[in-house]
Amino acid sequence: MPTCKHCNGKFTAEELVRHEYERVLVVHCPDCGCVLGQYNRHSEAPKTDHKSDSNRGVTE
Repeated sequence: MPTCKHCNGKFTAEELVRHEYERVLVVHCPDCGCVLGQYNRHSEAPKTDHKSDSNRGVTE
């Protein structure tokens, strides 16, 4: 279970927020927004994953 080093929140992988910039995937905490990791993207995927936003009542 990933833990945010900034707010100490514990989340499942599904709860994390993901954004793709160019070919880099950035994963950050759904509570405080702290970046948890950056990864090279090697396949096509949605530009932004808002799974956790719908759970928090966030709208675009």
